[in-house]
Amino acid sequence: MKSLPLTLALTLASTLAAILAPTAALAAPVFLPTRDVAITYTLATPGRADANYQLYYDAAGELARVESPQGFVVLANLPAGHAQVVLPALHAIVEAPDFSSLTGMIYNADGAQFTPLGHGNYAGMDCEKYLVLNAQGSGTACITPDGVVLHFAGKDSQGSAELTADAVTFGPQPASEFAAPDGFSAITLPPGALAALLQQN
Repeated sequence: MKSLPLTLALTLASTLAAILAPTAALAAPVFLPTRDVAITYTLATPGRADANYQLYYDAAGELARVESPQGFVVLANLPAGHAQVVLPALHAIVEAPDFSSLTGMIYNADGAQFTPLGHGNYAGMDCEKYLVLNAQGSGTACITPDGVVLHFAGKDSQGSAELTADAVTFGPQPASEFAAPDGFSAITLPPGALAALLQQN
């Protein structure tokens, strides 16, 4: 599957965009939150212990912050096609490569098809279930009317993953949550080095 930090940053969940990179070919549901929200997710992948991620989303600015259990943080600005990975252990900030191409997959049709499957409920909230298909893989998603992805299970040629919302809290998110911390050094890594570093942490 795609790298985990970008996966969650775009789900803003948007495992839909980062794992399968789907956006609708036909009438797609809204899958970016339309309200400010904080979401706790559990990510399950075969052969690994379940991991908890925290997502904060600013709907007006389309800004996301994803906090990982390994300690790194992803800050994403979707309209700008820009993301940074904050590595507290290195006191450093790294520009996330190829993020603009991922945001393009969110905003532009990429050949995915959404088929309604009925209703679901996660984290105490109702959602609509969909079968999601595209050339890269397949999955199911449960999405609220205001664009919160409560559950996603998908697979492609690289493996499978399941993302489940455990808690959802709507409300304003502080602007400081989406800004890089002061005093951190900006570093540039060669292609592939960032993914390898995140996999180790």
